Amino acid sequence: MSRGQMEIFGLVIIVILVSLGLLFVLVVLTKSPPRSVEVLRENVQAANFLHSSLGTTVPGCNGRSLRELLQDCALAGVQGDRIVGASVCDDGRDSCSKVSFVSKQILEETFGKWGRTYEFFVSGTESVSLINASNGACRGAREGFVRPEKVRGSVDVNVTIYLC
Repeated sequence: MSRGQMEIFGLVIIVILVSLGLLFVLVVLTKSPPRSVEVLRENVQAANFLHSSLGTTVPGCNGRSLRELLQDCALAGVQGDRIVGASVCDDGRDSCSKVSFVSKQILEETFGKWGRTYEFFVSGTESVSLINASNGACRGAREGFVRPEKVRGSVDVNVTIYLC
Protein backbone atom coordinates (compact mmCIF):
# COMPACT_ATOMS: atom_id res chain seq x y z
CA MET A 1 0.00 0.00 0.00
CA SER A 2 2.73 2.49 0.86
CA ARG A 3 4.58 1.71 -2.38
CA GLY A 4 1.55 2.82 -4.44
CA GLN A 5 1.27 6.02 -2.42
CA MET A 6 4.95 6.78 -3.07
CA GLU A 7 4.47 6.38 -6.84
CA ILE A 8 1.45 8.71 -6.83
CA PHE A 9 3.39 11.22 -4.72
CA GLY A 10 6.25 11.05 -7.26
CA LEU A 11 3.85 11.65 -10.16
CA VAL A 12 2.32 14.66 -8.37
CA ILE A 13 5.80 16.17 -7.89
CA ILE A 14 6.62 15.63 -11.59
CA VAL A 15 3.34 17.28 -12.64
CA ILE A 16 4.03 20.25 -10.35
CA LEU A 17 7.58 20.67 -11.73
CA VAL A 18 6.37 20.49 -15.35
CA SER A 19 3.61 23.03 -14.57
CA LEU A 20 6.12 25.43 -13.00
CA GLY A 21 8.40 25.03 -16.01
CA LEU A 22 5.57 25.82 -18.43
CA LEU A 23 4.55 28.81 -16.34
CA PHE A 24 8.13 30.13 -16.42
CA VAL A 25 8.32 29.71 -20.22
CA LEU A 26 4.96 31.45 -20.63
CA VAL A 27 6.07 34.44 -18.52
CA VAL A 28 9.36 34.79 -20.40
CA LEU A 29 7.75 34.58 -23.85
CA THR A 30 4.96 37.08 -23.13
CA LYS A 31 7.16 39.62 -21.37
CA SER A 32 7.41 42.96 -23.21
CA PRO A 33 10.85 43.87 -24.54
CA PRO A 34 13.07 45.69 -22.09
CA ARG A 35 13.38 49.47 -22.33
CA SER A 36 16.93 49.15 -23.61
CA VAL A 37 15.70 47.41 -26.77
CA GLU A 38 13.17 50.17 -27.35
CA VAL A 39 15.81 52.86 -26.79
CA LEU A 40 18.16 51.18 -29.22
CA ARG A 41 15.40 50.89 -31.83
CA GLU A 42 14.58 54.61 -31.54
CA ASN A 43 18.25 55.62 -31.73
CA VAL A 44 18.74 53.52 -34.87
CA GLN A 45 15.55 54.97 -36.37
CA ALA A 46 16.78 58.52 -35.70
CA ALA A 47 20.24 57.77 -37.14
CA ASN A 48 18.76 56.17 -40.25
CA PHE A 49 16.43 59.13 -40.71
CA LEU A 50 19.28 61.65 -40.59
CA HIS A 51 21.46 59.58 -42.91
CA SER A 52 18.79 59.12 -45.55
CA SER A 53 17.31 62.63 -45.38
CA LEU A 54 20.71 64.34 -45.73
CA GLY A 55 21.34 62.30 -48.86
CA THR A 56 18.02 63.33 -50.42
CA THR A 57 18.26 65.38 -53.61
CA VAL A 58 16.34 68.63 -53.27
CA PRO A 59 14.28 69.56 -56.34
CA GLY A 60 14.95 72.99 -57.82
CA CYS A 61 18.44 73.38 -56.37
CA ASN A 62 20.63 72.22 -59.27
CA GLY A 63 20.52 68.57 -58.20
CA ARG A 64 22.18 69.24 -54.84
CA SER A 65 21.46 67.11 -51.79
CA LEU A 66 20.21 68.37 -48.46
CA ARG A 67 23.73 67.77 -47.09
CA GLU A 68 25.28 70.03 -49.77
CA LEU A 69 22.73 72.76 -49.06
CA LEU A 70 23.46 72.45 -45.33
CA GLN A 71 27.19 72.84 -46.01
CA ASP A 72 26.51 75.90 -48.17
CA CYS A 73 24.33 77.35 -45.40
CA ALA A 74 27.03 76.75 -42.78
CA LEU A 75 29.47 78.90 -44.76
CA ALA A 76 26.98 81.78 -45.12
CA GLY A 77 26.86 84.75 -42.79
CA VAL A 78 24.03 86.38 -40.86
CA GLN A 79 23.28 90.10 -40.84
CA GLY A 80 20.37 90.94 -38.61
CA ASP A 81 17.72 88.44 -39.58
CA ARG A 82 19.04 87.86 -43.11
CA ILE A 83 21.31 85.15 -44.45
CA VAL A 84 24.16 86.58 -46.53
CA GLY A 85 26.32 84.64 -48.97
CA ALA A 86 24.16 81.53 -49.33
CA SER A 87 23.24 80.25 -52.77
CA VAL A 88 19.66 80.61 -53.95
CA CYS A 89 17.45 77.82 -55.32
CA ASP A 90 15.00 78.12 -58.22
CA ASP A 91 12.10 79.05 -55.90
CA GLY A 92 14.01 82.07 -54.51
CA ARG A 93 14.84 80.49 -51.14
CA ASP A 94 18.43 80.63 -49.94
CA SER A 95 20.09 77.33 -49.00
CA CYS A 96 19.37 77.80 -45.27
CA SER A 97 15.67 78.43 -45.85
CA LYS A 98 15.49 75.52 -48.27
CA VAL A 99 17.11 73.11 -45.78
CA SER A 100 14.67 74.25 -43.10
CA PHE A 101 11.65 73.98 -45.43
CA VAL A 102 12.55 70.54 -46.83
CA SER A 103 13.47 69.15 -43.40
CA LYS A 104 10.11 70.24 -41.98
CA GLN A 105 8.31 68.59 -44.90
CA ILE A 106 10.17 65.31 -44.53
CA LEU A 107 9.71 65.24 -40.74
CA GLU A 108 5.99 65.95 -40.98
CA GLU A 109 5.50 63.32 -43.69
CA THR A 110 7.22 60.66 -41.57
CA PHE A 111 7.20 61.16 -37.81
CA GLY A 112 4.28 63.59 -37.91
CA LYS A 113 2.06 61.12 -39.74
CA TRP A 114 3.15 58.36 -37.36
CA GLY A 115 2.01 60.47 -34.42
CA ARG A 116 5.54 60.81 -33.03
CA THR A 117 6.76 63.96 -31.33
CA TYR A 118 10.15 65.14 -32.60
CA GLU A 119 12.67 67.92 -32.19
CA PHE A 120 15.11 68.66 -35.01
CA PHE A 121 17.84 71.29 -34.97
CA VAL A 122 21.27 72.09 -36.36
CA SER A 123 24.13 73.74 -34.48
CA GLY A 124 27.67 74.80 -35.24
CA THR A 125 27.46 78.16 -36.98
CA GLU A 126 25.17 81.15 -36.60
CA SER A 127 23.47 80.56 -39.94
CA VAL A 128 22.63 76.87 -39.38
CA SER A 129 21.34 77.53 -35.87
CA LEU A 130 18.28 79.05 -37.56
CA ILE A 131 17.36 75.59 -38.91
CA ASN A 132 15.00 73.80 -36.55
CA ALA A 133 11.67 72.01 -36.52
CA SER A 134 9.46 70.33 -33.95
CA ASN A 135 5.87 69.29 -33.55
CA GLY A 136 5.75 69.79 -29.80
CA ALA A 137 7.98 69.80 -26.76
CA CYS A 138 9.54 66.55 -25.64
CA ARG A 139 8.24 65.62 -22.21
CA GLY A 140 9.91 62.86 -20.25
CA ALA A 141 12.27 60.46 -21.97
CA ARG A 142 13.64 61.31 -25.38
CA GLU A 143 15.94 59.34 -27.61
CA GLY A 144 17.79 60.60 -30.60
CA PHE A 145 20.92 60.94 -32.60
CA VAL A 146 23.50 63.65 -33.28
CA ARG A 147 25.23 63.50 -36.65
CA PRO A 148 28.37 65.59 -37.07
CA GLU A 149 28.88 66.96 -40.58
CA LYS A 150 32.25 68.21 -41.78
CA VAL A 151 31.78 71.36 -43.82
CA ARG A 152 35.26 72.66 -44.53
CA GLY A 153 38.48 72.82 -42.56
CA SER A 154 37.54 73.79 -39.04
CA VAL A 155 33.83 74.35 -39.76
CA ASP A 156 31.66 71.55 -38.41
CA VAL A 157 27.94 71.36 -37.80
CA ASN A 158 25.87 68.92 -35.75
CA VAL A 159 22.50 67.76 -37.01
CA THR A 160 20.34 66.51 -34.13
CA ILE A 161 16.98 64.77 -33.94
CA TYR A 162 15.18 63.68 -30.80
CA LEU A 163 12.20 61.34 -30.85
CA CYS A 164 9.84 61.51 -27.90
